[in-house]
Amino acid sequence: MFHLFVIPCFLLMQSEPAELAAKSYDATLDAHYVHQFDASADNGGKVGVNMFGLELRIDSAVTDEDDVQFRFQYQQDDWDFSGTTGIGVTDPWETINTIDFATTWFHKYDEKSKVFTGGILKLSYEESASQDVLIGGTVGFIHSYSSDLTLGIGLGILQQELDDAWWFPVFVLDWKLSEELKLTSDISTRFGSRTGVELVWTPRKDWTLGVGVSYSYSRFKLDDSGFAPNGAGETTSMPLTFRATYHASPSFDLTFFGGVVYAGSLEVVNSAEVEVLSEDYDPAGAVGVFGRIRF
Repeated sequence: MFHLFVIPCFLLMQSEPAELAAKSYDATLDAHYVHQFDASADNGGKVGVNMFGLELRIDSAVTDEDDVQFRFQYQQDDWDFSGTTGIGVTDPWETINTIDFATTWFHKYDEKSKVFTGGILKLSYEESASQDVLIGGTVGFIHSYSSDLTLGIGLGILQQELDDAWWFPVFVLDWKLSEELKLTSDISTRFGSRTGVELVWTPRKDWTLGVGVSYSYSRFKLDDSGFAPNGAGETTSMPLTFRATYHASPSFDLTFFGGVVYAGSLEVVNSAEVEVLSEDYDPAGAVGVFGRIRF
């Protein structure tokens, strides 16, 4: 199930875009494809995955002090367990679908500070598994210490499959180090449940480069005919990502990225909430492409 993290858990929340001051809404549509290469599992067999997803995000100015953000995300993870030993034989799950809808309200109560609160609806399940709607929410505070530094902190809660609700910290960061360099929690290669921080360099107007570290977490319902019928699976990892983004126009970006996925771990609990599998796998290479349309 979900565990409280020893290290901080970063949940993506971005401060109000400057463009919202000039228009009533700002919308983006993101699409990504990622291939994580096969890696050896500790107890035999290999693990690989292909990931595809879409995210629609709309930021709308309601009043001079209030903004609302809507986010809809669909993610499909197609896992491949191969080999004649260990997890290659166990083959705990196949394709995982995740649907995530969240809405967040931001209220600015002075020129430098705002509070936020929001709700989350989520489904995450193996194909043909029963689908449970999970409910959660967040609340927090954001403060701009200067035109170069914005920090925020908060708390979230989310129901989980076959486990207690998960409480997690929320962290917001936007730190301009120079005209070309910034550190942000709004990572460019964000998708699925991946959250983290990224150092971004802008050497010219039409290109940005970034290096980021993130925490990836997924927990989902299993189907009724596999290794643990009606149980739950869980995956965690810490990807290190290098990316290059081409800003083809004001309305379209294209990002190419690669990196290494560290600390990969897989777990399964059965329908009685008893752990029946716990497996770590070696660092794995990953490559992908990410597109963004603004409208």
